[in-house]
Amino acid sequence: MIETSKDVLFLVIALCVLVVTVFFVWIMYYIAQILKSSKEMVEEIKNKVEEFGNLLTTLKEKVTHSTTMLTAVAKGVTDLLGMFKEKRSRRKDDYEEEYEEEKAPEKPKRRKKK
Repeated sequence: MIETSKDVLFLVIALCVLVVTVFFVWIMYYIAQILKSSKEMVEEIKNKVEEFGNLLTTLKEKVTHSTTMLTAVAKGVTDLLGMFKEKRSRRKDDYEEEYEEEKAPEKPKRRKKK
């Protein structure tokens, strides 16, 4: 089987090719694992970005809805305060009229001559 040094050389070369081939297969396996992991990471980041976009959309809708409701409530409160203010000013005017009537000097009564 091994008769000459040339046979030993071929055997050593074959063994080295086998070792190099195993090493390349091992490297390719780890590269595949790294790519798989990075793909999963990219998909996870994509899902998080989509969730964040959905959150912003929902937040925008809620703010818009709240703004609409707040505008309606503010208008109602403004109308209510205007009504109270008008009622208060009417009361104030009524009190001032009463006060002026009370304060107005009475005309002196003329005495009848005897």
